[in-house]
Amino acid sequence: MQRHLLGWLLWWIALFWLWLLLAGDWNRIEWIAAACAATVGATVAELARSAAGVAYRPPPRRLGRSWAVPAMVVVDFGIVMWALVRSLARRQVVRGAFRERRFDAGGDDAASASVRAWTVIAATYSPNAYVVGIDRERNTVLLHDLIPFERSEEPAT
Repeated sequence: MQRHLLGWLLWWIALFWLWLLLAGDWNRIEWIAAACAATVGATVAELARSAAGVAYRPPPRRLGRSWAVPAMVVVDFGIVMWALVRSLARRQVVRGAFRERRFDAGGDDAASASVRAWTVIAATYSPNAYVVGIDRERNTVLLHDLIPFERSEEPAT
């Protein structure tokens, strides 16, 4: 029971703050809406996790390296805005490029699945680079960069 409660609580906290972040408004109505949505979301997430029999084990090494992700979002936002300005000035749309990087995808165990899931989540927060897919057979990750910038890809490598 304690494991389910902890999982539910972590989901609730994450979803509550995600709601407030996306709403962009800090008032009593949004707090109540965030609490309601987080309660429903956390309950559904924990029921689905329990029904699937999956245990999420966040990779501590990757969690420790993820402290720079919020700062990179700000930097990448600047890069994307610069690409927009450059596109307007040149009247030529920036299309970006697909890039493949080495990535230890692991096996079929829960720890490896957790690493892959965390990698996709952390790397996709960047507005400049996002994960398209992970190839477990070749141990690579496919990313799309609007403007090639290796620091944007760091959570995925």
